[in-house]
Amino acid sequence: MSVAEATQRRVNPWVVMAFIAIPVFVGSLDLTVVSAFLPELITHLDLPLQTALDDAAWIVSGYLLAYAISLTFMGRVSDLLGRRAVYVACLSLFMLGSLLVATAHQWPTETLYMLFRRLGQRPDIAEMNLLAIIIGRVIQALGAGALVPVSLALVGDIFPEGARARPLGLIGALDTLGWVLGHLYGGLLVQFMPWQGLFWINLPLTLLALLAVLWALRHVPQQRASGRFDFLGVALIAGALTALNVGLGANVDIPVGVSNFEQLSPLPPHAGPVLFIALLCFLAFMYVEARVKDPLMRLQMFRRRNLSMGALTNLFVGYGIFIGLVSVPILINVRQQSFEQLTEAALTVGLLLSTLTVPMALAAVPGGWLSDRIGYARTTMLGLALAAGGFLLVWQTWTLDIGDGLVAIEMALVGIGLGLTFSPISAAVINDAQDDERGVASALVIILRLIGMTVSISSLTAISLTRIGQLVNAALSDATSVDPALYAEVYARSSVQVLAEIGLIGAVICVLAMIPAALLRGGKREIGEKQSAK
Repeated sequence: MSVAEATQRRVNPWVVMAFIAIPVFVGSLDLTVVSAFLPELITHLDLPLQTALDDAAWIVSGYLLAYAISLTFMGRVSDLLGRRAVYVACLSLFMLGSLLVATAHQWPTETLYMLFRRLGQRPDIAEMNLLAIIIGRVIQALGAGALVPVSLALVGDIFPEGARARPLGLIGALDTLGWVLGHLYGGLLVQFMPWQGLFWINLPLTLLALLAVLWALRHVPQQRASGRFDFLGVALIAGALTALNVGLGANVDIPVGVSNFEQLSPLPPHAGPVLFIALLCFLAFMYVEARVKDPLMRLQMFRRRNLSMGALTNLFVGYGIFIGLVSVPILINVRQQSFEQLTEAALTVGLLLSTLTVPMALAAVPGGWLSDRIGYARTTMLGLALAAGGFLLVWQTWTLDIGDGLVAIEMALVGIGLGLTFSPISAAVINDAQDDERGVASALVIILRLIGMTVSISSLTAISLTRIGQLVNAALSDATSVDPALYAEVYARSSVQVLAEIGLIGAVICVLAMIPAALLRGGKREIGEKQSAK
């Protein structure tokens, strides 16, 4: 009898799903929620604006980096120690980080201040407060980052192979919905409470979820893989991800306040050497993993078609997601004529982004239903085709004067298409992994999507800056003198033209993603049931 069959005889797996999904949503909310209080924080701490923005950005980028690093190894830890123990540890770590951020202005700041004084320095108390917040956010992320792969692996443990697509779609939907709604959630709550309240709320929610998970998992058999933990592999892959993020200067925080591409910097000057370090760390990781007895990630995993093709498809999906997330704010903001209008545009940006992100999250659930009926490949390709159609419409219709209604329809089409891919890709990868590899495979799904998003924002920013410069210079090449108003109009129209061209890039990315997607096998309910019966 399989673990999933034994679990279903003792407890309804959907009850377990309901409880483990809550922390996944809360943890993903906190990825982008800080955008609601960053300006207030910088003003409150009276930090110099020239350096505060870069320093405060680590509240977001530090969370993202720790989130990604946690993804790389906590799945394997859950394979070795059991899902329940690791899930409880991750929730506890997330609660600790939330507490540190909520109280950062009190004893954490005082502790850091005294520590630096003992080291012979005279630190600024405001900088110590900011450092305390960043440390708390990193601890939060180390717990939150592990929740998604462990939850996905739990789905593999408690559901039979033929019934995993829908619950996997639910986890993917909640994770996506959380980080794309973090801005709105934070913006609403800070209207009624200090920003620290955003993190105090995490404590009772997470504690209730912790107790509920312990209760729900009490009858779930705990699988534990044999072997040792690959510390060297973790160090190398963490180094590769760190160097990749630093080199690309990436950040998944949606740039709601961006008014033009000049505010989105291209690759930083140190990008070359740091990216070379990332490559060296990755090659060293591959070398080590091929030779150690108990690797963090068995390279033989990628010989399985569904796992390798699903992972590659998800890389393209991540790239496409960020095209939509960046294009909408820039389109709305370049149309504003003053700072006051730019401030008012934030609401429009949020509403139009929701036409992309909410359908994307909701479509993950019918994506699982379709996978049970037409298979992984057809469902994924259908989603990619819809997304490609939406991006092609962007290419053909976006001008400075385009109506918000048409933008909303096109973004909804892109969101539905990309959302349909979440369930079949996750199910294909996780079902193709062996029982003692399920945690690693689950993490792989999320990591490659994040890497796709990281590469997307960096590469497209560099391309766009160059292209906008070419268009502006061509439009004004015959002018002996340029009126500021004329330059602003030409720049705005050039920016939107480039956004339309990026839509074409999005369509090409979706078409390229169809190549590995077409190689996925299985997914129909009857196929899964036959395999489970063997």
